Amino acid sequence: MWYFRETITFINYKEDSLKAKTVKKESILIVEDDFIVAKVIEKNLIDLGFSIAGLVATGEDAIAKAGSEKPDLVLMDIHLQGEMDGIAASEKIRARLNIPVVFLTAFSDQQTFDRALVTAPFGYIIKPFSQNTLSATIRVALNKKHADQKISDRHIWLDSTVSSLPEGIITIDAEGKIVLVNLAAEQMTGWTNKEAFGQSLDQVLKFVDPISGQSFRYYITPIIQEGIIGTIPDDSFVISKNMTRLLIEESFATPLRNHNAKIRGAVIVLYPKTAIPGSGDRAQETDLADFPDREISIAFDNQKGRIREPSVPVDAAGWYDRGNYLLFLRRYRDAINAYENAISMNALNYQSWYGKGTALLKLGDELAALVAYDQALSIFPRNSRILDAKGMLLKKIGNDKEAERCFELARLYQA
Repeated sequence: MWYFRETITFINYKEDSLKAKTVKKESILIVEDDFIVAKVIEKNLIDLGFSIAGLVATGEDAIAKAGSEKPDLVLMDIHLQGEMDGIAASEKIRARLNIPVVFLTAFSDQQTFDRALVTAPFGYIIKPFSQNTLSATIRVALNKKHADQKISDRHIWLDSTVSSLPEGIITIDAEGKIVLVNLAAEQMTGWTNKEAFGQSLDQVLKFVDPISGQSFRYYITPIIQEGIIGTIPDDSFVISKNMTRLLIEESFATPLRNHNAKIRGAVIVLYPKTAIPGSGDRAQETDLADFPDREISIAFDNQKGRIREPSVPVDAAGWYDRGNYLLFLRRYRDAINAYENAISMNALNYQSWYGKGTALLKLGDELAALVAYDQALSIFPRNSRILDAKGMLLKKIGNDKEAERCFELARLYQA
């Protein structure tokens, strides 16, 4: 049993100097128990420009050779000598080494095909086959491998970036199940990303109300179902799994949309409370230029470390999304302008009234915020999220009786 590697050298002439550029051929491991067939496949692959990582005849040898040679792809016959067939060997190679496998078989029965599909092969070739079929299948498989690797690299980059943020970031899917908890959120909640994955949000993220002292959970349904932005009261405490408390600033939750504008989940951003010398109670607007590399809290499809600013809106929904974007960046006055543009195009856009109220409240204009909340409730009087927000505002300005009424209605409509 033997194998060999080759390189191709291209000679480029530039500025009267000779430079050599060496390109490594992509290598294929051939797993075939018929030696004559294996040698025919080997010759075809060499003719097609590939190098051969080895020829083996059993599943056990395939696993060992794949581990030592790390080929770019494994061409695997399903029916092999020994106790382990090609499907079982493929499962172990994919699990241990993440090397793509293309199956070869002389049998095309449905049962064999279904069993092979479970291993997520990159291709499936029925014997006998032509060189063109072999070439096309392998090149498609390798292209898919490279595309998957780019996506994987991007996810690694993104995970590393999000994990380094001082803000707590939690993302959930459309069913309210947790997808990601970054390092800061792990420290806040006491849940690791691995532990939290797939859990419901209210199982992991718990708060204590700054006014009543009562514990509460975040009601995420309006964000996912209606697309409105949500807030968590300023000076709330996040309660960890170990019952420790962390004081946070008013924080936000906003829907995550795909490229078709369909809501696919939500992101919750938790800002730890930090003392700013000389600052008053009123929230300060953030100048985007002051933090050129921090605005990546929702950059889930952007590799440059910043949120890609939405294109110029053309309708009320677009201006509403722009308002949410600006609210996350703490550009509250700009957010208010965006929400007002949305309202001018659709006066019944209660989400924009609610967003405007939230931005006004961050600027300390409590009466104007209350007016905006009332406008939103005049359009959608049974919205528990807005009723909660109005209740907290009323509690803050000392109108306890009206606040309790809002909380009662919110509980009623939430149920």
